[in-house]
Amino acid sequence: MGRWRPTVEMESHRPTVPTPIFHDNQVYVTSGYGIGCNLFQVTKTGSGFQAKESYANKVMVNHHGGVVRVGEYLYGYSDGKGWVCQEFRTGKLVWTDKGVGKGSLTCADGYLYMRSEEGKGSIALVEATPNGYKEKGRFDQPDRSSENSWPHPVISGGKLYLRDQDALFCYDVKQN
Repeated sequence: MGRWRPTVEMESHRPTVPTPIFHDNQVYVTSGYGIGCNLFQVTKTGSGFQAKESYANKVMVNHHGGVVRVGEYLYGYSDGKGWVCQEFRTGKLVWTDKGVGKGSLTCADGYLYMRSEEGKGSIALVEATPNGYKEKGRFDQPDRSSENSWPHPVISGGKLYLRDQDALFCYDVKQN
């Protein structure tokens, strides 16, 4: 198996926390601290691989809350902008909204579950669409700790799981 050696250097002395997204031989990466996002086209070359930068911008400056791809669009929290919808292939900004404030997200069945890291730990259900921020519902986490909540929400088997320090909450979100 060949080793991937990027042809474009990304200089950063800060951690890159969000998991990269791989789709259609392309790798999307983003980081906070004012760094931004990049998309690389990866191609096999003999016994190795080559990466060519498709774009670099600051549409998505994601610190640690993660980014998800739904169809041809990316969703995540961008420092200084709020919640963002971004075109995967072009990097263009589609929409922004302050939503529940800075936090993390997951996606299931065409909906985004956005979780605020601060305050009441609000959780919003938002339609995953490039046609604007369409919030369908919201609630505040009970028994909220005084610490920031950084764990991402998890959906499994029709259940929404939220962890806050030493507490774990489970909600039935299966559509009836």
